Amino acid sequence: MNCDDMIDEVWYIPGWLRSQKPIKSIMRVAQQTFPHARVQFEMWDGESYVWSVALANAEKEAWRIAFEIAVMPEVKRRQLTLIGHSLGARMIIRALALLAEQQLQIKQAILMGAALPADDPDLAKVGKGSRLPIWAICNPKDVVLRYIYAVAGGERDVAFGANGSLHAHQNLQEYVLPASITRDVDISAIWAKIAFVKALANHHELFYFNYLKQLCNNEAPTREIMVPQSFPTFPQRVLDRGVWWRVLIEDAGWKLEKHILTGHCRILNPQKVRTAWGWEGKMRLAFDKVMRQVRLQEER
Repeated sequence: MNCDDMIDEVWYIPGWLRSQKPIKSIMRVAQQTFPHARVQFEMWDGESYVWSVALANAEKEAWRIAFEIAVMPEVKRRQLTLIGHSLGARMIIRALALLAEQQLQIKQAILMGAALPADDPDLAKVGKGSRLPIWAICNPKDVVLRYIYAVAGGERDVAFGANGSLHAHQNLQEYVLPASITRDVDISAIWAKIAFVKALANHHELFYFNYLKQLCNNEAPTREIMVPQSFPTFPQRVLDRGVWWRVLIEDAGWKLEKHILTGHCRILNPQKVRTAWGWEGKMRLAFDKVMRQVRLQEER
């Protein structure tokens, strides 16, 4: 798909601490991705260093965005694409869920590293607010979403932007940000010259935008397998001797195992690396999702 086909207007909604002033490098790659569109920076009140305050402001702003879109002429609304990063993506999900309730649609939405619980009920509604499939770019290795948000975010589940959803949702397509993206994308900031720091800062919107550009130009690499998380997980190679663990499911080299004493489960990839752990119900859903991705790769 060529992302500039029939697109007249693109709104970019930034995330936390990025909300008051457009960053030239970000807006430049956004315009390059949509060369024939009017790319507009949507400012909002997200500069508070207190996460709970910024989160509350984002929830309020989603209502404003939904109202602004709802009162547009239909022809303009149907040619509008929304792009959001982190809390900006969360705001888009909230706004589109509200529009869907009124049976209103924009053209498309693109969610980059959405800071939203992976089990949020609005994910089941959001697809009805867009004519084209919504693209959700997720990064399972996103340090901010996978660890900081999961531990300190105060929400009930891991982040959708790192995890994807355990359930398939109508008109919502998930894409996995490749692990190589931090190496491949050049960032001029001094901190980005240190490879270790750059890898830790992989929530940066430039990484997501550059992958979006590849998607739009049909240049994106083969999708990686995204393993949904239940609890924060540091990938770790295990011995897998079968002493304390009972195999529940084994397929294509992947294993879902259950600990014989604690009852919790883990998912091992073909290299015997623990990629997720949690209670059985969620881990069975996560394993099913992994297998769907494996089958898709086999078909290509």
